[in-house]
Amino acid sequence: MTRWLTLLLLLGVASTGLAQKKVYRWVDENGQIHYGDRIPPRYAKTERAEINERGVVVDVKEREKTVEEVAAEQAAADAAALEVKRVEEQARYDRYLLSSYNSVADLMAVRDDRLNLLGSRLELARKNVADTEKTLTTLIARRKKAADANREIPEKLNKQIAEYESSLVNSLRSVSGLEEEQTATRRKFTDDIERYLELRNQSVATTP
Repeated sequence: MTRWLTLLLLLGVASTGLAQKKVYRWVDENGQIHYGDRIPPRYAKTERAEINERGVVVDVKEREKTVEEVAAEQAAADAAALEVKRVEEQARYDRYLLSSYNSVADLMAVRDDRLNLLGSRLELARKNVADTEKTLTTLIARRKKAADANREIPEKLNKQIAEYESSLVNSLRSVSGLEEEQTATRRKFTDDIERYLELRNQSVATTP
């Protein structure tokens, strides 16, 4: 009853044009509705409404979102944008599959060609590792022999060993990279073949 009386009094003042005061409505932390010609600072960030002289709400300001709410909304927006991007990229790749291959056999042929090429490169890389290890073993044995005989170890020999050790590390990395590429290629074509069959089946199902 008190809040309605307050509202009527405020509207009466506003309607007379005195100071052209605005009337606001807000809700406190206990859910109680309040009216006044100014909003207390503590409620400035809560939902509030402006009421004209006829008691009609003419403007509503939503409460300010909390940091957590803003972060959650941003995370949801980012996730939605990523999903849109994923769907668009998948659609482009689907068109690529259907336009580039006439059959599963075509996909398998391309897969086999790439795997054969990778296999040849991997074989060469492994041979390079073996050759480097063999040479390095010989050089290290030569240095040990010199050390055992209390002879001065040539600086050139130490330099050669360091170079071959570095070369061996690089060769091992090449082998590891090619093995990973080989595995990824098999996985990719397995997925592509599965997707291609799915797209072709969808096309057949929708054809009149």
